[in-house]
Amino acid sequence: MKSKIIFMTLALMCLMGSISMASAAQATKIGTGHDPAIYGSKIAWSDNAGSIHVYDLTAKKDTKISSSKASYPAIYGNKLVWHDESSNAPRLAVYDIPSGARTYITQNVDQGSIPAIYGNRIVWSANYNDANYNYNVYMRDISTSTQTQIAVGGNPDIYDTKIAYTYSGGDMPRVYVYDVITKKTITASSSGDSSSPHIYGSKVIWSDFYTRLGHISMYDITTKKTIDVTSANTYSGDPNNPDAGEDTGTHADIYGDKIVYAKSGTDKFGGAGVYVYSISARQSTQVASYANNVYTTPDIYNNIIVWGIANNFGGSASNNDIYVYDLSAASTKPKATFTANKVSGKAPLSVQFTSTTTGNPTDYYWVFEPSTSSDWNSHHAVTAVHTFKKPGTYTISLTVTNAAGSTTVKKTSYITVK
Repeated sequence: MKSKIIFMTLALMCLMGSISMASAAQATKIGTGHDPAIYGSKIAWSDNAGSIHVYDLTAKKDTKISSSKASYPAIYGNKLVWHDESSNAPRLAVYDIPSGARTYITQNVDQGSIPAIYGNRIVWSANYNDANYNYNVYMRDISTSTQTQIAVGGNPDIYDTKIAYTYSGGDMPRVYVYDVITKKTITASSSGDSSSPHIYGSKVIWSDFYTRLGHISMYDITTKKTIDVTSANTYSGDPNNPDAGEDTGTHADIYGDKIVYAKSGTDKFGGAGVYVYSISARQSTQVASYANNVYTTPDIYNNIIVWGIANNFGGSASNNDIYVYDLSAASTKPKATFTANKVSGKAPLSVQFTSTTTGNPTDYYWVFEPSTSSDWNSHHAVTAVHTFKKPGTYTISLTVTNAAGSTTVKKTSYITVK
C-alpha cells in the first residue's frame, strides 16, 4: 500500500455518521521517519537520512536498509519498492527482503513517481504532458521484467489485476479502474475533483478536492454504488464558514471493511487526528489526536493501523514519529497515581510531582491550586513542577486519559506551605 499526500490549501470538515473515541489498544511508537506502509507483520518507512526501515511487528525488530534519498516505500509480502534518487536521477528501487537483492526501474520514472505494488506488479506515473494535463501510468511485472504504459493519468494504486488511477480529460480529474486481464476500463467517480485513489477488492476510494482539503468517497465496482465516507457541504454553524467538511482528503487507505484517513482540523464534528471508518457500520472512530494543521499519513492492514507525519506539509508537528495501533487489542482505563518529592516547606515552595500511573495514558491534567489562583492547573506529561507562593494547605489532583477513558486521583490537604 502506498502513502500519498496531495498539495491543497484549505480546511474544515464533517464526518458521515457518528464519531466516537476508540476503545482499542494504545498507539505504540516504533520508529522515526515518514510515509509508513504496512503489509502483514511488516512496516516500511523512510528516515530523514533517506534510508529505508522495515519493522517486524512479530519480532519487534527494526532493520535498516542502506540507502540514500529514498522515499515513499510500498510493500507486498517480502518485496519492497521505493522512489530512489541516490544516483542523482529518479528511479524505483525493488528490494527482496529475505535475500537483500536489489534492482532498479529506470525507464519512464521521474521525480514525482510514487510506486504501489501488488504481487509481482508495480505501478506508478511519470512524464507529465502539458498538452493533456496528465501523466502516464506505467506497470512493470518484475517476474517477467516487462513494462507497459497502461493509461494516460496519474496517482495509480493496484489490487490484484485492477489498477485505479486519475485522469483529468481536460477537466477536473476522475477516477478510473483498469483491469490488466480484460484490458477494460470503468469509471469510478463521475463528478468533483477526484484524486489519490486507493483500491481493495471491489471497492475504490478517493479524495474529492473540489473545495478545501477534500472529503473521501467510495465506489463499489460490484454494486455500482457510491457513498460519502466523510461528507462535504454540511453546515458548520458558522455563517462565515458554512462548510464543515473538506479536511479529510490529505491521506486515506482501505483494507477489507475499514478505511483510515487523516483529519487536519477541529470543529464540532471532531478533532484533528487519525480516524478509522467502518464501511458496514458507516461510522468513524478517532484513534489518535493531533493539533490542528498536523497532517498524518495512515495506512492499514487487517486490524493494524500505522501512521507518521507528512514530510511535505507544513504544520505544527514537533516530531515525525511512526506509530502503530492495534484495533483488536483490548484497552482499559489508566489508573491515576502520583507522588511528590516533598509535601511541606516554607513559601515559596517548589514541588516536583511524578505520575506513577499505569495503563498507558495519553494525557495528564494536574490541578495544584484553587481555580481562583492565576496559576492553578497545567497539562504536563509524567512529571510536573509547581511553585506554591502562599502559605496554606493544598489539595492536588491528577486526571489521566487514554482511548478507553479517564480516571482521577485526588490527595486532600497533601501539600502544606508555611
